[in-house]
Amino acid sequence: MRLLTSLPLLFVLAVLLLALGIWEPTGLTGKDEFYLGLRTPLEMLRDDHWLVPFLDGVPRIKKPPLLYWLGRASYELFGASLVSARMITVLFGALLVVATAAIGRRLSGERTTGTVAALILLGMLGLATESRRFMLDIPVAALSASAFWLLLIWSERPRWPWLSGASLLLAAAFLIKGPIAVIVCGSGLLALLLGHPEARRQLFGHWPSLLAHGLLFAALALPWFYLVKELHPAAAEAAFAGEIESRQFFQPNLNAVFGLFSIGLPWVFVFVGHLGQRWRNDNDLRRLLLTWLLAATLPFLLIRAFDRYLVGSLVPLAIFLACLLPQLRSRVAFRLGMLLALLPGLALGGFAAWFGLGGWYWLLVPGLYLAWAWWSDRGLGHLLAAPIIYWTALLALLFPALGINALPAEVLALGRQQPVVFFEGPQPAMLAILSGQPHRQYRDLEAHAAELAQAGTPVFAESGDVALLQEKLAAAGYRAAPLGSYLTLASHGSGLRFARNGAGAAEWQAAFTNRSLEPLQTRIEWFRIEAH
Repeated sequence: MRLLTSLPLLFVLAVLLLALGIWEPTGLTGKDEFYLGLRTPLEMLRDDHWLVPFLDGVPRIKKPPLLYWLGRASYELFGASLVSARMITVLFGALLVVATAAIGRRLSGERTTGTVAALILLGMLGLATESRRFMLDIPVAALSASAFWLLLIWSERPRWPWLSGASLLLAAAFLIKGPIAVIVCGSGLLALLLGHPEARRQLFGHWPSLLAHGLLFAALALPWFYLVKELHPAAAEAAFAGEIESRQFFQPNLNAVFGLFSIGLPWVFVFVGHLGQRWRNDNDLRRLLLTWLLAATLPFLLIRAFDRYLVGSLVPLAIFLACLLPQLRSRVAFRLGMLLALLPGLALGGFAAWFGLGGWYWLLVPGLYLAWAWWSDRGLGHLLAAPIIYWTALLALLFPALGINALPAEVLALGRQQPVVFFEGPQPAMLAILSGQPHRQYRDLEAHAAELAQAGTPVFAESGDVALLQEKLAAAGYRAAPLGSYLTLASHGSGLRFARNGAGAAEWQAAFTNRSLEPLQTRIEWFRIEAH
């Protein structure tokens, strides 16, 4: 533990743990990663786009560009691969761990508390899953939390480099995910202002510096949005309208509460179980952390949000737990958290064992270790290490063995040899990044039928979408001639939705009864477009 009070060593440890398994094409993914995240920098690289990202030939401006800029730069430097994309998010995940340690130290005044908070965060499911995918949520949380860290330093030593650094980090976060970037930093600052009169005096006493750096933030974060509006006004207006509609503002969303329970496993149950416990001291710190956590979570109760949006809320949660741990005695909350954390491992491990997929054995020792460490009081080191080891084994060793999104060699070779088109889906999920080509996804296939027929471009579709594909082509005077097909477990939306669309209780029962994956697999077909 004493060794890990060094922030550089903590960063290295986090990178090593979070990077395990990111090279696996059958590892955890989701539609936002394989359809949007991985393909956008590929198209930017192929067509030499920098200022405005493009996807499928149109401006990709629903989200700001910084993560896609980083993705393209990484592809150029290291080649297009899962590792070169996902390592970006791994590094941001490690930064989030280090920022949590540093903030915990400054708020509590104890180095060990910061280290414990960082290791608690490293043992939460949300960090373990989202840091392994090339997506927006971990980078924006890491940058926003780091900005708050620098603001804390500035509040004690009011020198302009700290405030300038915070402005730069917040501007970078804004250029990854827009206004949501300020939530982690802003909620922490709000909690500080409400709980510490000296912090209010410090801020109000330096209002000229704050104003100047607010202008610096605006000068860095906003010009791209103005340029996009000037260059692509119709696309910008459509993207803005679509984002407003999809967020469903001010409609109560209790899923955010359940989302925090999911991404905070197993530690969130320790938090809830001991929420009413009296602290022997530092009640001001307790109120500050609870205010921060509430303020960081509340916005997501008022908009449509996914679980991963709340990863920034794990920072105050981890620091709160680190301050509380020395006073805990009851094991009930630990045991409940452990039992619920073991459920996904039991489900996926049992699935792998029943269908002979392998990988399940990697979880035996980590699962037993978690049960042993959390059921009885075996010391702080075991308490912290057990969930970290368990999630690493589950995500890096067991999950890839399930074979989700596995590609036949002939399909991969086809994707490397020539452009292909994805219809609806889009499937095959990982073909773009594994072939190093963005390819394209079309829904209005009839508008491109003549072009695809002339070029001989293969079109891929899930079997459930083939009738719609034929209907669209027939309207343009073309048809789809089958070239081949294969069966696979395929990602649909979230990483855990890998059964084919429409598979219900009967299909699951048939699969388990016959010990065959076929009732759950998706048939993916590819076609040549021909004139009638």
